[in-house]
Amino acid sequence: MPTSVNFIFATSGLQSMLKFFTGTLDAAYFGSTPFLLGYSYGLPVRAVGIAQRLGNGHAVVTRGTLSSRPRIGTVSGSTGHEIAHAWAKATDRNPVYVDLPPNDQVMAFEAGFIDAVSCWEPFTTMAVRLGGKRVFTGEDSGSQLNLLCVSSDTAQEKPAAVRALVKTHDDVSRKLRLGVSSRELHFLQGVFADALSIADCERIFRDGIEWVESTSASTAQTRDEITASLRSSWDFLVSTGLYSGNMPDLSAALEPLDERVDHTTADERSTLRLGYSDSIMCAPILLGRHSRLFMANGLDDTDSDSRIIERVAALGDEYRQALRSIRSLLAVEPELAVVKAGKVIEQELADFYERCFDRVPPKAISSAIEELSKFGVMPTRVTAAAHWLRNLRNDSAHRGREAVQYAETAYGLTVEILEWLHQELPRLLLRCTRCGRTIEDSNWVACPHCGQLRRRSCGSCREPIQASWKACPHCGCAV
Repeated sequence: MPTSVNFIFATSGLQSMLKFFTGTLDAAYFGSTPFLLGYSYGLPVRAVGIAQRLGNGHAVVTRGTLSSRPRIGTVSGSTGHEIAHAWAKATDRNPVYVDLPPNDQVMAFEAGFIDAVSCWEPFTTMAVRLGGKRVFTGEDSGSQLNLLCVSSDTAQEKPAAVRALVKTHDDVSRKLRLGVSSRELHFLQGVFADALSIADCERIFRDGIEWVESTSASTAQTRDEITASLRSSWDFLVSTGLYSGNMPDLSAALEPLDERVDHTTADERSTLRLGYSDSIMCAPILLGRHSRLFMANGLDDTDSDSRIIERVAALGDEYRQALRSIRSLLAVEPELAVVKAGKVIEQELADFYERCFDRVPPKAISSAIEELSKFGVMPTRVTAAAHWLRNLRNDSAHRGREAVQYAETAYGLTVEILEWLHQELPRLLLRCTRCGRTIEDSNWVACPHCGQLRRRSCGSCREPIQASWKACPHCGCAV
């Protein structure tokens, strides 16, 4: 049986490293700095390839005139922290480092609580959009890399699964290097940088990072490049006091994968727990999952739940805009968010009903939901979600804040219903309103299965009309 993949989110590569310490991750991308920090403290982890070369994807972004002791937001012990340290040495500054997750760095920068951020994409572009300027990048700093890493146990026990992961990484990195499709770019923009434009995201993916196929160079070349990067990171860790002592032996960390098969029997289904974050370096994981490339390489990703932001990113522009509007109301006017969610779903289901049955939907949306369910068009889970959301919308509209506690749930159910519509609309079949069976031609005047009349002519003007209409729209006569 294929190895399944369980995707586990963390706010940064450093957080993924901490999950390795607790044994909750098998593989992830790490910057060379947190990789070496973890390895120096005894974490049994191996680098199985170069994921990316940084380019200007990591940067120090400043605003205004800086003092000799500016406040810089960064993730302590990250590659961003190392680049900030290199910038400080180059400009003879003695900064105060403020340990913040990437999103918080951008918010603190906007509010003026810090003078600079030292982070990675898309957060550096967000800071630039707020009036900042890139003053130092990974290209200026030197040899930092992002690495594809696995735990030592995973390398020994699941080598075939790790090789499949490396193959998936290479496939997606090649796609990113050559240029993704508009559909894929739309998805990635929704996941990583919904606040940025498609053009911003395209520039980031094209110019911000050098996407590396980990097997494109010889093992010796790869080892030498990783070793040089780790030595640079070592100097940073020692000089900042994040680690003291001798540099560890890197031979075990850079040992290549062997060709053994996994230690699982044919009846066992192993799992590869793969960590990822909102860093652009994790684009191969998200795009590989979205494009089903994990499955193509023998890693089953069907049982792992996606974050809601990834599910929304996979939808079309119209649905994404509606959900963005609802999301913006949740914190400030949750009761209004519930009402808006109910209205959006009511309109979308009414449109779907009309396209499905080729007639005006019932005035009560509950009746339309029941018919869609009765004829097997709408699955039970979506029917239940639609009814629950309709009732909650009515409660929120009439009794205000009583429904507020369910606003987040309402948002999640709205996403679920829109996901179903997004999947069903391209394969929508016209159905008979009596028996629910397929109508293969919209011009048919009756259902061939049950005889239900679908079309007739107006007795006055002879124009074609739907059988359920009470008046002719062409001449106005009663039918």
